[in-house]
Amino acid sequence: MSLGEKWGVLRDTFEPIVVDREDDVYHVTDTLCELYRNRRQLRVETTGLNYRLSVPFAPHLFGSGKTTFCRSYLELVQRFRETSLSSFALEGSRKEFLDKLREAVLLYVDLTELKPTEPKEKSLEWAVYYLLYRSACKQKGLSLMSPQDAYKKIPLLPEFLLPELRKILGISSDQFLLVAFDEVGVLDTRGQYFDLEVNDGRVRPYNDFFGIVRGLCKEDNVFFIVVGKSKGLSIKNYVASVSKVLLHFISLSPLSWSSIVEFLEKSHLKVQTQSRVCDILCSPSFSVNELAEALLEYTGGVPGLLTRAVNMLLNYVQTRGQPFMLKDECLSCMKEDGFRTVCSDPFVTRISTLDEDTRNLLDMLLMMALYRIPFNVNDRLNSGSYLFDAVTEMGLYRHPIDINTFQVLFPKVFIGIFEELTSLSLLERILLGSLNIEPVDCFFASKCRVFEGIVAMRLVWILSSKVRNEFRELLGRLSAIWKDMKLPINGPSPLHYMMSVSRGEARSESNKERKTYASNEWNEIIHGALGFDKVYIPKEANSYSPDIMFKLQSPVKLKFLMVGVACKGRWKSEGIGWSDIIEEAKKFLKPVYDQVLSQALEFYHCMLIIVSTRLALNVTSELGNQSRCYTSGMRIGGNSFEIPPNCELVILCESDVEMLIDREILNGLERAFSTSDRPVLKNFGLGLVQRVRHSFMSWQ
Repeated sequence: MSLGEKWGVLRDTFEPIVVDREDDVYHVTDTLCELYRNRRQLRVETTGLNYRLSVPFAPHLFGSGKTTFCRSYLELVQRFRETSLSSFALEGSRKEFLDKLREAVLLYVDLTELKPTEPKEKSLEWAVYYLLYRSACKQKGLSLMSPQDAYKKIPLLPEFLLPELRKILGISSDQFLLVAFDEVGVLDTRGQYFDLEVNDGRVRPYNDFFGIVRGLCKEDNVFFIVVGKSKGLSIKNYVASVSKVLLHFISLSPLSWSSIVEFLEKSHLKVQTQSRVCDILCSPSFSVNELAEALLEYTGGVPGLLTRAVNMLLNYVQTRGQPFMLKDECLSCMKEDGFRTVCSDPFVTRISTLDEDTRNLLDMLLMMALYRIPFNVNDRLNSGSYLFDAVTEMGLYRHPIDINTFQVLFPKVFIGIFEELTSLSLLERILLGSLNIEPVDCFFASKCRVFEGIVAMRLVWILSSKVRNEFRELLGRLSAIWKDMKLPINGPSPLHYMMSVSRGEARSESNKERKTYASNEWNEIIHGALGFDKVYIPKEANSYSPDIMFKLQSPVKLKFLMVGVACKGRWKSEGIGWSDIIEEAKKFLKPVYDQVLSQALEFYHCMLIIVSTRLALNVTSELGNQSRCYTSGMRIGGNSFEIPPNCELVILCESDVEMLIDREILNGLERAFSTSDRPVLKNFGLGLVQRVRHSFMSWQ
């Protein structure tokens, strides 16, 4: 069946509802309230930051829900007045503001309709004024005056324009008017049609535009929200300093699992208004909860991607004539290349036309997405660009942590597109594969996971490299099994080493309350990732072993090596002692031997590698400050544990650990995580990510 026959033409077949916007509504309402309080200061000529105009600004990103949010904002204010906004209104002046906001009228203005008008054919100010007038008439279904007639009636002064808009919209002078400017990025291409300010030989259309907005905001009871994205508009931009305009970014969050459930249950087909979308897609044995889990995993909760994915599933189900019966059936459907290609179509052109400088950021962004490394809106890549802008240019989604801090979200549905790039490095392929197998809710921002992840990538890099390296030679000297395997391995798969890195139940508080499409049972992980049919490694509440796993096959003979890596100790002042090492060996080597090796000694071997940034004094003394391999029959920890047949235990000394992660990076990680298991944002910046990237690329 062809792609077109199977998926049909992607079209809007249902009306998606607006869900999960309480935090966003609170933030915008708070920003507008501050403007309301400080409005009189706008009339004071000053350069102080406190006197700048605050305008909520949502940078453009396909599928973030910015246009829907702006159009629905006042409706959402009404919806959330009894929940999130109830705390907002505890203060008297805020309650007064909120009461008036509930009675406000929204004027939606699409800037793609902006064009020069007679008689002021090159005046941006008159073009904006006329577009406001035309949008108001269109919204009320009234006939328009020509630009020439309107110009005679509405002079270029806010005190003339705003009363005319209120008259058209039927609102009084003391009623709030909220104007939403959408697609401000058109000024990048249409600025040439107007007489604009020139600074240092450059035309900056946003200086003029926000100057117009500032003039309008001096009038009482009018507010503005601006959405759009422009290459000419930076985070701390020249516009703000010239026009005394401070842009506050609306951080639209991706949807959660529970919100996707609501989205599916309340969305209806246009042609069958009584039929819910989830009823069309789900059979009795396949629940809306399972569908929501699958959609969250593949779209990351991005509203636009979610809508496109649901449309495609609807087309597929209606063409086939029956709903999905099992979750696996739905998941396999979404994993298909055709599904990903059509769903991600708006990004294909963007990605394929990226300039070389932006493309070079891909591996950094992938690392930040996998390990949930946060960044600030002010983080500079160089003197002329910001990471915030680069993330948007690449079509990725920013998950807001707070008003100024974000994480890169990389929906699985995009991964196939990036994998088609012929210039991908090995690092990028490893990172993409890792993101592809991890459910979006399984990421864990902790020092343990970042440390383990870097170790995992370094090991795969070293083992697959055709270039001679010291660490592989070290393992060959220590381990007879390793030497006999005749590495390097061929075609490393991220599935073989990242399967356990982000698994575990000690995740965020919010994730404890929701289900994710993830396998947390170790026997299933090992069966799926490593192909050992009967191995079950006992698990404890917050402790799994090992942290990383490989399954390696000798390129010259039928021999398999199961490798577990336990990253222990991290930055504990006392280091890792023999009791810790024995515990890891018992949890991994013994069950693997009992359940697999005892029945297949000829073909299978097992190795546990202990990686620690600090070893206890008694361990260091016994090792003689050198890495050591304990083979079958040897005893460790005062003879308390004997290494099983066909097994080995490798303990790396600290100097050899630095072959995996160099000292500069280790010091940076230790500083970033010095106070807790959560990253200290100001210490975990772009510099550390860049050093990690450079360390990897130096092996290429």
